[in-house]
Amino acid sequence: MTTPRPELYPEPFFTPDPKSAAHSRIADFARWAARHRGAERIQDPTDYRALYEWSVTDLEGFWAAVWEYFDIDATTEYERVLAEETMPGARWFPGATLNYAHHALRNLQPDAPAITALDETGAGYEITGRELRAGVASVAASLRDVGVGQGDRVVGYLPNTPHAVIAFLATASLGAVWSVCGQDYAPKAAADRFAQLEPTVLITADGYLFNGATHDRRAASLELAAALPTLKATVLVDHVGLAWPEDEDSGLTVPWEDAATRVEYLTIAPVPFDHPLWIVFSSGTTGLPKGIVHGHGGVLLEHLKTLGLHTDLGTGDRLMWYTTTHWMMWNLVVSTLLTGA
Repeated sequence: MTTPRPELYPEPFFTPDPKSAAHSRIADFARWAARHRGAERIQDPTDYRALYEWSVTDLEGFWAAVWEYFDIDATTEYERVLAEETMPGARWFPGATLNYAHHALRNLQPDAPAITALDETGAGYEITGRELRAGVASVAASLRDVGVGQGDRVVGYLPNTPHAVIAFLATASLGAVWSVCGQDYAPKAAADRFAQLEPTVLITADGYLFNGATHDRRAASLELAAALPTLKATVLVDHVGLAWPEDEDSGLTVPWEDAATRVEYLTIAPVPFDHPLWIVFSSGTTGLPKGIVHGHGGVLLEHLKTLGLHTDLGTGDRLMWYTTTHWMMWNLVVSTLLTGA
């Protein structure tokens, strides 16, 4: 491994004041790692280069530290951190079983906002921790009722709204696999992605607001559903108040209101560390879009590292990032919940 040479890099355009740096979450992690994980090279918790050098030279020590620092709640513990240090083919945390959705929901404050939703008109609403958990439990039960189980695929044709977050967490709680794209995609573009996955359920909205206009996506949604022959059901989200057509040939359809308002107990399925969590897609500029599979454990640890350490998020903080659902930043924003923010 080549060690970066500091003289090759310009001075940073921003440096935090020493007091802020010392009180950051990443400095707290550095202090913890020096005490508990043998990272002796970290003499100063604000010495980012020392922390970085340790993280890339002691892979097992660093990732074990991330696991312990963020108190990963595994159903069964791992046998070792890195079983095979090969690329491709590295095997991380074999033996561990866990679930991303459990970690996304465990830090919620019942009566505090978990999600604040705003549209371009300024209208909005909040979802408390209790309400989010109840919605996830309800949608998970509804998905289970139409045959969704571990390893099945659930796809969303949805704008960036709480519906998408709830549907994703419900899918993950079952050990099923999620994929989503925004409704500015034409039905064919969405089908080029989703048809590869042979999904069991499609969750789609009536439309979305953008640039002062309501964009009606009802016909596009039904066209997409018709292009996915493996569907057992389509869940119809009433987002902008457009009435869905009554079409008896459209297969089993479930109103979101029915799927999301049941009173259910949330049970979360533990899955292996590398069990698929979601599938994101390449742009499709060279042939069909290529699916990229991310696993429960890898996303959990990487996003806790990114959001908890680099972004300094914790309980009570707020993150706003403007994104569509088919950009991987949507996936990262959802993981804000992992930190309690």
